[in-house]
Amino acid sequence: MLKHTLIVAVSLAACATFLFSCSSAKDARQAKALGTLSGARDPLYLEIGKLGADLTRKESVPGVAVAVIRDGKIAFIQCIGYADLASKRPITKETIFNVGSVSKMVSAWGFMQLSEKELVDLDSPVNRYLNRWKIPSSPFNIEKVTLRRILSHTAGLSVHGYGGAEQGTKLLSLQESLEGKTKRNGESVRLVNEPGTKWQYSGGGYTLAQLLLEERTEKTFAAYMRRYVFQPLGMNHTNYEWTEHMMANSATAYDTVGAPIKNRIFTEQAAAGLQTTIMDLAHFAELSITKNSSQLNKVLRPETIQLMEQPVMPSSIEGESGLGYRFMNYDGIRTIGHTGENVGWSAAVFMDMQIKSGIVVLCNGSNGDRVWYPIYQKWLASMSRNK
Repeated sequence: MLKHTLIVAVSLAACATFLFSCSSAKDARQAKALGTLSGARDPLYLEIGKLGADLTRKESVPGVAVAVIRDGKIAFIQCIGYADLASKRPITKETIFNVGSVSKMVSAWGFMQLSEKELVDLDSPVNRYLNRWKIPSSPFNIEKVTLRRILSHTAGLSVHGYGGAEQGTKLLSLQESLEGKTKRNGESVRLVNEPGTKWQYSGGGYTLAQLLLEERTEKTFAAYMRRYVFQPLGMNHTNYEWTEHMMANSATAYDTVGAPIKNRIFTEQAAAGLQTTIMDLAHFAELSITKNSSQLNKVLRPETIQLMEQPVMPSSIEGESGLGYRFMNYDGIRTIGHTGENVGWSAAVFMDMQIKSGIVVLCNGSNGDRVWYPIYQKWLASMSRNK
C-alpha cells in the first residue's frame, strides 16, 4: 500500500546541496545526443529537483534517479542525492539499483522469446515442458497453467513475493525455492485457485517461468537474459546477477531508518533479482512505448510487445495485467508498467501509451515509495498542464 507523504516547500539553496547532474563534462556530447542533459530550463525538471531534494532527506532515502520520457524518447535524466552517504558518493546515470518486482516486466521479454522461438506455446500446459520440478497435484486443473496465465497473474499460483538473502549467503536452488524452503514464508508454489478464473499476484509463477526458460534453453536464466536480451538492446549495465562490476558501481541500500544494509540476492531472479541503471531502464521503457524495430535488434517483434501490453482477463479490483506489464490506476490515471520493492530498494515505471510519455524512478531506500509517489504525482500534473 502506498504511504502518502506531506510535501513541504524547500529552498533553492537546499536543492543545490542535494541535486547532482547525471552528466559530467566529459560525456556532455553523448548525453546531448541521448537527450539526457540536465534540462535545467524544464519546469518539471526543476519541480522534481526541489521535491526530490526535500524527500530524500526527510524520508531517510539517500538518493533517487529519475527519467522522464516524452514523445517516446528520453527527455531528461535527473540524479538527486547520494549513492552512499558515508563517502558522499553521488547518484549518477551509471549507478546500479536493484528494482524489486520491476524485474518481472523485464524478465517477461525473455519468456516471450521462448514463444517467438517456438520453444514454448503460450497456451500449452507448462508442466509438459518441465523435468526438474513440476507443479504438484491439486484439486484444480494443472493442465490450465500456461505461460500466458503465469505472466498475467491469472494462473492460480501461490507465493506473492520473496525476501531474498544477504550477499555472501548460499542461495537455494530453483527447485528448493519452488518447494517452499525459503526463510521468508516457507510457502511452496502450488495451485490455490482454478487457473484462468481469478487475478492473483504471484511471484511464484515467475520463478516457475524462470525454471521453464532454463529447461527449454539449457542456459541459466541470468546468462540467457544477458546474451539474448540485454546485450542486443545495449543494456550493458543490467544483470540478474551481482557481478563484481555491478557491485563496484552499486548504490548502497538503506533500511527504513536510513541505516546501510547488505544487498539482497535472489534465487528467484525473474521475480525480484534485477540490477540496472536509470539509463538502461529508461531505454527499456522507450522501447516499450515506441517499439522501434531497428532498436529492438530482433530481441522481440513489435507485435509481440504490443500483445504483452494488452490486458489479459480476468482482472479484478486487486489488479490487472498484460504479459509482464501491469495496469495501474493511481490518482484515477491509467498507466502501464510496474513497481518494485525489496529491502533497501524501491522502483517504479509508469507509461502512458496514448501520449507516449513515461517516468522511471529508482531509489536506494526502503522508504522509496514515499519519494517516488510524490514525484509521480508531479509528472501527472505536468502531463495535465501540457494537454
